[in-house]
Amino acid sequence: MGNDHRTVIFGNGTLKKDFLKILRPDDYIIGVDRAAYWLLKNNIIPDLAIGDFDSTSPYELKRIKERVKTIKIYPKNKNFTDMELAIRQAKGEVYIFGGSGTRLDHTMATLFTITTQICIDETNRTRKISKGRTILKPGGYRYVSILPITSSIVISLSKFKYNLTKTKILRGSTRGISNEFAGRQAVIRLFTGKAWVIESRD
Repeated sequence: MGNDHRTVIFGNGTLKKDFLKILRPDDYIIGVDRAAYWLLKNNIIPDLAIGDFDSTSPYELKRIKERVKTIKIYPKNKNFTDMELAIRQAKGEVYIFGGSGTRLDHTMATLFTITTQICIDETNRTRKISKGRTILKPGGYRYVSILPITSSIVISLSKFKYNLTKTKILRGSTRGISNEFAGRQAVIRLFTGKAWVIESRD
């Protein structure tokens, strides 16, 4: 898989047909657990189906086995979530849909697992950033929140409604909550630490 290719993972959380609009012909598509069957129902054949498939019915699993070329089935009792197993198979730029749902523990586990991946649900787009420069474009999102993962971060923000210059933010502080785009793109410069960047529609 070349560096210009992407991996798109569909998890067993909340999925919407609109998510399929992001797909490109050369994407490597992974269906996690019952999401593999959801993709098939929407006329998308994943390149890989992976998980313990405890959320699928016998009929659904049968259909997955009939139509998906590569399937990796794991036991239900294991030391990793299905999403973590999927992320281990990913290469290049990675997008995750259905990584959040009604199980807060699974949602948090997905967020801690992601490194350079982008996790998208119906109203939010989440990524983890480390030292360096990150450019964001609104893409339908209004608010941007930056939450330290490490004990503190030092950050500069430009082209936001509220800009910062080499400002220290402690983990647990709400200073990075609910900023807004001020133009067609905004720039985050992270000097120390790691943080989540959460873009929200409302």
